[in-house]
Amino acid sequence: MPDDLGKRAAAGAGAARTRAIGRGRLSRRGVLHERSGSGGGARIFSRGVKVWVKICGITRLEDALVALESGADAIGLNFAPSSRRYCPPDEAARIVAGLPAGCQVFGVFVRASRHHIERTIGRTGIGGIQFHGEEPVEELAGWDLPVIRAVPVRDRNSVCAAIAEARGYRVLLDHGTGGGSGKRFDERLVAGVDLSEVIVAGGLTPENVADVIRRYRPWGVDTAGGVEREPGLKDASRIREFIERAKTAG
Repeated sequence: MPDDLGKRAAAGAGAARTRAIGRGRLSRRGVLHERSGSGGGARIFSRGVKVWVKICGITRLEDALVALESGADAIGLNFAPSSRRYCPPDEAARIVAGLPAGCQVFGVFVRASRHHIERTIGRTGIGGIQFHGEEPVEELAGWDLPVIRAVPVRDRNSVCAAIAEARGYRVLLDHGTGGGSGKRFDERLVAGVDLSEVIVAGGLTPENVADVIRRYRPWGVDTAGGVEREPGLKDASRIREFIERAKTAG
């Protein structure tokens, strides 16, 4: 790990002992603000001029620091035990404690109970929730944190409906088989659909992310497997390349 990243990790760990990191804070480049509606007071997040980028499936502090140093707007920690990128809460807490102040950290949950999510937030200090189990809209309401709702792309009508009904959270479009597949969704199903308020995921890599951004003009992009050596272990050079190409896509 480069010396400057190590120093930042140490500084972040010290600061974490006196504050909760990431909960309801500003992102490094985005702004959190309130929005009324069916979100029940949940926070929705905005970004600057460039596309918002999240590196998901983080399992190690060094990978999180590389992502943030390279310009990522957020990272994701997966709390689904069945995932190859599962991050135990105690390890997640260590990662969050080692990050610089103000980083935006999302926890990924699959059909978890509200009680379980609340306990995980308290144990780890994560600052956002990503629902990735096709949970009903009602379960997305009432959170005082930024919320992402993953929507599998299986047919055009359900995608359009999910985007239209989004209130107080952001929609993330993924492959129809669910997250972590490493597959692109069928582009024909979103042809002509306005994705300017949507996060696009599923099979994104340094090699294709710029083309996806130019084609769909999404609000944000999200990747996990596209920047890995193996599930859960990121490749620093691919992280840097992915973020650079996403941020400079014309």
